[in-house]
Amino acid sequence: MNRRLVWFGLLLTLSGLAPDDPKQDREVGRSYQVPYRLTNTNHFLVRVRINGKGPFNFLVDTGAPALFIATETAEKIGLKPSPKEFWTPVDRIDFEGGAHLGKLNARVEDPFQLVGMNALGLPGASIDGILGFTVLARFRLEIDPTRDRMTWTRLDFEPRDILIPKTPDGAQAAPKGQALNALGLVAKVAAVALGKEPEEQLHPRGFLGIELTEKDGEVCVLRVLPGSPAAKGGVKNGAHLIEVRGKTIKNATDALSAVAGIRPGESLTLAFSDGKDRFELNLTAGEGL
Repeated sequence: MNRRLVWFGLLLTLSGLAPDDPKQDREVGRSYQVPYRLTNTNHFLVRVRINGKGPFNFLVDTGAPALFIATETAEKIGLKPSPKEFWTPVDRIDFEGGAHLGKLNARVEDPFQLVGMNALGLPGASIDGILGFTVLARFRLEIDPTRDRMTWTRLDFEPRDILIPKTPDGAQAAPKGQALNALGLVAKVAAVALGKEPEEQLHPRGFLGIELTEKDGEVCVLRVLPGSPAAKGGVKNGAHLIEVRGKTIKNATDALSAVAGIRPGESLTLAFSDGKDRFELNLTAGEGL
């Protein structure tokens, strides 16, 4: 029995074709294991990079119509919305676990859900944006609340953006209902009175670029991401992982436990076997999500 494992965080895979690559359809049918965090308010958060900037926490919201980016987050990314355009183009978005999309439209604003929850610190983590229909509809999502990751499978489907009418001066008019955002101001006032719950600091995880699989009772290297620290360090496909920092690796759980909490720039020694000989490689973790 074979069981495939993507080694998250430290071994985060961010491979894939460039957003404008005509061969991007090769992603159709490919599955990714996307780690998530369940917040104190029972919302699903995933970590993303936008245009190479991040990581950020984005809410998975199947009821949202599009990709929403908070104004403060947009400033950090360097996105500058046009006063006449409702949508702001995004070149690329990368999700922890390796899934990615290119050439998307996003709405830069502060929906009251984000303002309110962040003001009160209810989720236990800062929420930087919302992943809605125009993102999520490109994948088949499988969520098992007993596991710490979702399965996202790329579909051959490109959802349309919401049609935004033009005003007489040629600008795109914002849809009605923005008055709801005023509720966010109410939450901010409440936060002053009630106090805000402390939130966790968001730090990038370490990254090596190895994808592992369990086969016949051994943990094997299924794939090494080109240009990654693992590739530069000499890790080869098919090698058997037997130790990490002196800890014996017997299964996938051992592998995940051995690298938990490793940060970018940290060095570690991995021991492998090619079926006959044992050899060790010293690697320095890069920056993942």
